[in-house]
Amino acid sequence: IRERGRVLVVEGYMDVVMLHQHGVEYAVATLGTACTPEHVKKLLKLADEVVFRFDGDAAGRRAAWRGLENSLPEVSDGKELRFLFLPAEHDPDSYVQAFGRERFETLLAQDALPLSQYLLRELSAQVDLTKEEGRARLLHIAKPYLQRMAHAPALQMLLKKRLAELCQLSLDDLAVIDGQGRSEPRE
Repeated sequence: IRERGRVLVVEGYMDVVMLHQHGVEYAVATLGTACTPEHVKKLLKLADEVVFRFDGDAAGRRAAWRGLENSLPEVSDGKELRFLFLPAEHDPDSYVQAFGRERFETLLAQDALPLSQYLLRELSAQVDLTKEEGRARLLHIAKPYLQRMAHAPALQMLLKKRLAELCQLSLDDLAVIDGQGRSEPRE
């Protein structure tokens, strides 16, 4: 893990064993438990990049979301957390057996979503961005997630900028809504 600067978090020990046998030696398993903030903190001490790889089924998606939620207080600028969803018919064990280490690592590099994209994708899917009420709802539901990112001020600001774009606002408008900007009307 230290040598690669990357840790891959998977669901089961068989995934870890099979990945290791195929040369992917930086995997750890949650073994059916949630990855806690303390786990994330320890993983980020070992590596600059943590990739969560859970199954694409409903349980796997819930586990990935819990991983995201538990990562927010620990994420910091200069570290990268990403989320990979394999095709429904594969888990890491079967994928690496079918396609090999090189293709698996290519998939990690190309298809794993950064935390920022995964967060905004999942939150945006809950609202109708074509309506003002939907965009206002997105701002409302995103705020607590952004507030939990205390150790990543640059990432937090970039997410706010992207959120403002999605909601068809300026960053100044967003600051006013957050109570951090000027309160007088803009000309």
